[in-house]
Amino acid sequence: MTLDRASREPLSEQLFAAFAARIETGLFPAGARLPTTREVAGALAVNRGSVQAAYRRLRDEGFASTRVGSGTVVRADARRPKRFDASELVSRRASAIPAAAPPPVSAPMIADFSRLTPDERFFPLERFTQTLTEAWSRRPELWQYAPPLGLDELRVEISRRLAESGVTRSPEEILVTSGAQQGLDLVFRTFTDARDPVAMESPSYPGALALARFAGVEIVPMPMTPDGPDVTGLRGRRVKVVYVMPERQNPTGVTATEEKRREILEAAIDAGALVIEDGYEEPESGLTPLAARAPEQVVWLGTLSKDLVPGFRIGWLAAPRPVVERLALVKRTADFQTPLPLQAAIASFLRAGLDREARRARASEVETRRKEMSGARGRHLPDLSWRGGRAARSSG
Repeated sequence: MTLDRASREPLSEQLFAAFAARIETGLFPAGARLPTTREVAGALAVNRGSVQAAYRRLRDEGFASTRVGSGTVVRADARRPKRFDASELVSRRASAIPAAAPPPVSAPMIADFSRLTPDERFFPLERFTQTLTEAWSRRPELWQYAPPLGLDELRVEISRRLAESGVTRSPEEILVTSGAQQGLDLVFRTFTDARDPVAMESPSYPGALALARFAGVEIVPMPMTPDGPDVTGLRGRRVKVVYVMPERQNPTGVTATEEKRREILEAAIDAGALVIEDGYEEPESGLTPLAARAPEQVVWLGTLSKDLVPGFRIGWLAAPRPVVERLALVKRTADFQTPLPLQAAIASFLRAGLDREARRARASEVETRRKEMSGARGRHLPDLSWRGGRAARSSG
């Protein structure tokens, strides 16, 4: 039994609560004699008067009775043992998480628009399985713990891919994560405290919103416009983090214009914020990413889940080395590492360009479907307004 002497709650109240809990759970059964007030006072180094006050309350509330010659005894009709219910201990943060979304409608299904999920039919499953098998069976070093930032060869390949988009990051500035969701969670854990202001597009990616709410931050909305997010709400205030998707924003599909990208960075710099650029797909607009414009202030968040297969759970964060090392430290407190054999297989897969082959095949099919849908809309829903052009290459 321990007491919090720094608490504002009187020691007598703490003693009463501790004894009552032990009686309710049966640790002190009916008829058991409680230690004498002198024994309790000596064992816990408290004033005997505090113990006497706690015992009086135990008697007053029906937990115990005093018998001459027997001391303080647990009553036979004391409150029945309380059944343990873990739900009563759930934190406020966890209680705020909404229930899981209902599962997708089962077949027959024409199209599922509930999630941004790639079409697995275009993924070269056999070739990847072979790559994974080779990595697993022929490289025993992959059975060991990973380097702090992830497998070197995968970070080298990610660095090369980012450079093609104008984002210059060395392998030492890249942290491999278990999906982009973990990467974003690490950012919230590392750079925000409860009630810190975080700016996010509105509407935004539901997974990011869930993490922000779980972290207990204050969400500063940036309403989406046809050109990108409206950053007016950032003017004249300090913000810890700005989370944006300049390319094919989820869920609106808007790609931020050149002018809007400048506005985002100017507002973020004035607000003193760390910018998280969610590049959930490879950039294809031809516009310079934010991470290439302000490399010291922008963290690139990448993933293979939307481009290829969600089940891989491979993502990465690319940022200045001090930021990456801090994020890696936080990651190690959670899961030590993302599985090495999977990292090795994906590194080989990316090196061979097999992911891009799959995307090209899928892009052709998606464009065919887009044209069919556009024609059907015109025939059957002529009054429906429509805005948009060629489909994004990795849409499902």
